[in-house]
This record gives sequence, structure tokens and C-alpha cells, in this order.
Amino acid sequence: MVDRIKVKFPLEEGSQEIEVMYAMPTDENCFVLDNSPFYAFGISYCDEFRAKNVNGELVFDGVSARAGHSTYRIRTPSGKDHQYFLEHWKPLEELGCSFEGSSASNKRLYAIDMPPNVDVFKAYNIMEEKESQGVWEFEEGHYCGSGKTSVN
Repeated sequence: MVDRIKVKFPLEEGSQEIEVMYAMPTDENCFVLDNSPFYAFGISYCDEFRAKNVNGELVFDGVSARAGHSTYRIRTPSGKDHQYFLEHWKPLEELGCSFEGSSASNKRLYAIDMPPNVDVFKAYNIMEEKESQGVWEFEEGHYCGSGKTSVN
């Protein structure tokens, strides 16, 4: 079994801010993302990407193929716990979405993975409805659209 490795993803061009995510190596300098991003934009779970060695650390160097997943992020209001999120999560779960959670700040942040078989429009409508009700805020991290694609 191949071990997961950590790769740094710069959050903005020229910025020192990074998100560290796990990936599975597939070839020299080629990897498959094994996380859903909390902060990085333009990449989703299972996307193939390149990384370069910078001072002994792997740093993201571009997407090479899309796996068809889309990523959204949900932030719950300050003071709300994980149970609060779970009370509102079921409709997205029933569509086939999954999540990773973080409690790094006083507002909980969830990275939402939508596999290619999920009706993204239905999921988006659910998130939008919950946002209009004040349940959470959400944003798009990466919308894949038409499924698996190669990127040049």
C-alpha cells in the first residue's frame, strides 16, 4: 500500500498562506488529492495534480486531470457545535455528499465533497435555502461541471 503524503497548496499567488493536504503519489511529481480542500480553490477530492519539490517540501504545481468532484464549503454560526451541523446535513448526505470538518476557529468550517454522481444543482439549492434561513453560509471551492476531464 502506498502511503499518503503531505503537499502544500499556496492559497494565493505570492502569498505565504498555505493549506496542507494529503495526496497519493501516482507517478514522479504526480499525485491524486486525498482530501477535500478547506481553503484552496480550483481543486477537488480525487483530482490529479503535479507538485514540485521546494526546499525539501512538495508544493502544488497545477491540476492535470479532474475526477469530476465539486467542492463547497459550509461555515456554521459562531457558537454552534458539530451536532447543529449534523441536524441540517441529512438532505445533502442523501444526495451522496460527504464532508470533512474543522473547528480551527469559533465558527465550524466544513469542506463538502460532491462526487460526479451527485446532482450539484439540487445540492446547491439545499445549501442556498439553508443559507437564506440563517443555518449556515456557504461558498464554492471548485465546481467541476461535466465530470472527468483532462487539463493541459
